[in-house]
Amino acid sequence: MKFGQASLTRRLVIGASVFIAVALIVGSIVIGFVLQRFIQGQIDGRLDTQIVFLSSMLTVGADGRIAVAGNPDGPPFDRPARGWYWEVVGPKNIVASRSLAGTTLDVPEFYRPPGETRPAPADARGRENETLHFRIQPARVGPIPVTILVTAPRAAVLLPLREAMRTLGISLAVLGIALVLAIVLQVRLGLRPLEKLRHAVADVRAGKLEFLPKEQPREITPLVSELNGLLEQNAANLERARRHVANLAHGLKTPLATLAIALSERQSDPTGDLHKLVDVMERRIRHHLGRARAVALNESSRAQTPIAPRIADVGHALEKIYADKRISFTQNIPVDLAVACEQQDFDEMAGNLLDNAFRWSRGKVEIRAYQDDGRSVSIVIDDDGPGLRPDQIPLVLRPGERIDETAPGFGFGLPITRELAELHGGELSLEKSALGGLTVILRLPFAA
Repeated sequence: MKFGQASLTRRLVIGASVFIAVALIVGSIVIGFVLQRFIQGQIDGRLDTQIVFLSSMLTVGADGRIAVAGNPDGPPFDRPARGWYWEVVGPKNIVASRSLAGTTLDVPEFYRPPGETRPAPADARGRENETLHFRIQPARVGPIPVTILVTAPRAAVLLPLREAMRTLGISLAVLGIALVLAIVLQVRLGLRPLEKLRHAVADVRAGKLEFLPKEQPREITPLVSELNGLLEQNAANLERARRHVANLAHGLKTPLATLAIALSERQSDPTGDLHKLVDVMERRIRHHLGRARAVALNESSRAQTPIAPRIADVGHALEKIYADKRISFTQNIPVDLAVACEQQDFDEMAGNLLDNAFRWSRGKVEIRAYQDDGRSVSIVIDDDGPGLRPDQIPLVLRPGERIDETAPGFGFGLPITRELAELHGGELSLEKSALGGLTVILRLPFAA
């Protein structure tokens, strides 16, 4: 995975880890340099003190030879072959520390700026080929010029520095790990609103929410506002598309159905060619209207309509309309059962089906619903009316077809319901009812 495609958490943690690592490395280098300067200063101070001590003890004899009055070989200059040496070079003789064990040191090249009074530093190899750090101080003992050399092993600086840097490195590594863990925690806490926003978007998509919650952190409030605006605009576009589709359906289908009935009743089409042409036009209009409406419906996958309250409202209204028939209406529908269908479409389908059941019922209408296969919901309506013969069922599903011409109606209720069910991915079927009348089964997609 490319870094640009990585998650925000990974990008933030990696970026912060790299920054912390670079900062700790640079910090360790700076601290190491400071520690080296500090330890070197301590060593130089110790050597300069020895130079002052030696300068106060130097004497010169009548023969011009220099000597040291007293014992300047205090620790650590009393231990042989340890690198802690001193030597005073005169014109006629050399006086050295006991740690040199009778040997002498060569004066290394050194630079001392004009006017400088402090000892000059220098590094050179000793008798044992060890690296020595020199402090060199030219001086005079009376009229005699001398050079005072004091050395310390370079290891006296490097060993304490190495130990200090090892401890410092462990401390910085622990600090770096702690900082990375803190960054991970901070990133998780900082990105938690985005995770909540993702769940909110999923709820909007599932139909549980209409818009995203407006109470958001300041940084993502503009994004939420834009998303809510987009949702509102899509809802408005969907409503306009549905309205246009409905207008076109009412404007074309009803005149065609009326024309088909007129041709059949008046015998104006003896050969049947006009009637076939009307059928072709009606099928093509249904096909293209179905595609247009399906596109409009698919623009919103958030449709979710609870069944029980909508059926209860329709049934209550029909009980008042058909109050003179004293129909017993029973409903057995789970409260939390919902279908993936627009509410107005479901109301139209339920209204058509229940109106037919109440109209033809002799006194009993039952409706039940259940989730049958995990993906669809079956809504079953039974009545105790006269029912239909098997050969009559295909006829009542055709637009404008009526079995009983004396009954009120136009014959469009069941065809419209079937068409709406198919547009939503469902189906409508009719069969004989156990109550003696008709059983209508409406299947629609299940809404989680």
